[in-house]
Order: sequence, then structure tokens, then C-alpha cells
Amino acid sequence: MTGTPGPTCRPPENGPELAELVNAAQRVAGVLAARHRHNPEGVAALMSTFSNDRALAGGHCYSPRSPLGLYRQETGQNMDECVRELTTQLENAVPPRP
Repeated sequence: MTGTPGPTCRPPENGPELAELVNAAQRVAGVLAARHRHNPEGVAALMSTFSNDRALAGGHCYSPRSPLGLYRQETGQNMDECVRELTTQLENAVPPRP
């Protein structure tokens, strides 16, 4: 993950569904960061934002825990910095809203 923006060619037909998945993935990444900080209140607060198991599962599919840990080891950054980069990359993947 670098500080470069995501792709500029984005399929408009996947906009709303992709936006929902990315939003869920960003929240899952926040859960991972809160767990890493040993912040059970933060974990509980973020987990309560998922309307159902499907939303949680979809977000989990787009937010890889193991690669975040590997990336953190490789870069020497803390988990919050890695999560911030991941969520920025995910947001850049979503088509702009009209």
C-alpha cells in the first residue's frame, strides 16, 4: 500500500454495491485496529454498525487481516497507520458519487 491514489477508471455499474462493501471493509479494518489496541469498547461500537451478518462478511472479505499484519511487519508502521492506508485505498476504489 502506498500513498498513491487508486485507479481512475472505475466501473459505474458497480458503484452502490462496491461502495457498501468498501464501507463495510473500512469498518472491519477499524475493528482490527481497535482489537490490536486492546480497545473492547471500540470493537463493540464498530461491530454494532453492521446491520446483519452479510454486511460483516462482505466487509471481512475486502479487509484482509493477515496481509495487514504482514504489511505492518514489513513497513514497521503501527496498525493504525496500516489501517489508515488500507481504508484510503479502499475509498479510492469506489466510483465518485453523483
